[in-house]
Amino acid sequence: MDIFEGSSEQGLTRRIAGFAAFKSERLPVLHEFCTSLGFEQPHEVLNTPGKFLAQLDSGFRSAVISEANRVWFITRIGYYIGEYLATRYDGYWQVDEDPASPTFTRYVVGGFSFDGVTTPMVDPMEMAQVYADTPAPRSLVQEIDKVLVK
Repeated sequence: MDIFEGSSEQGLTRRIAGFAAFKSERLPVLHEFCTSLGFEQPHEVLNTPGKFLAQLDSGFRSAVISEANRVWFITRIGYYIGEYLATRYDGYWQVDEDPASPTFTRYVVGGFSFDGVTTPMVDPMEMAQVYADTPAPRSLVQEIDKVLVK
C-alpha cells in the first residue's frame, strides 16, 4: 500500500480535518529527529532548516534505509524538505484541493513567492519517498533542486 491518502472527496475531507494536527506535529518531530542525530542546536531546524541541509545530505548519502524504518525515515525527511522549501522559497504548507492535480488530497508546500521556482506546489513526502528509494550514494540537495528550481 502507498503511504499517501486516497484521492477522493472523502479523502480530501479527512486530510483537511487532519491538517491542524499535521502542522502541529511536524516541528516537534523534526526537533526530536535532529536531536537524535546529535546535531548541535537542533531547535534551529524549526526556523532555519537550511542550516542542516549539508549535514543531512552527507549523513544519509550512503545510509541503508531498511523496510522497517522506511516510513519513519520518509516522514522525517519529508517534514524537513517541506520546512526547508517553505523557508528557502517563501512558501507554506497546505492541502492540495485541486481534483485535477496529481497531488490532490496531499499535504504540499506551495504559494512560493521566490524567483526561480518552477512549480506552484510540491509534495515533500513524495520527494522524501523518491529520495529514500534512490540507491546510495544519494543526494538530498540534488533531490530538492531537481524538483523545484532550474
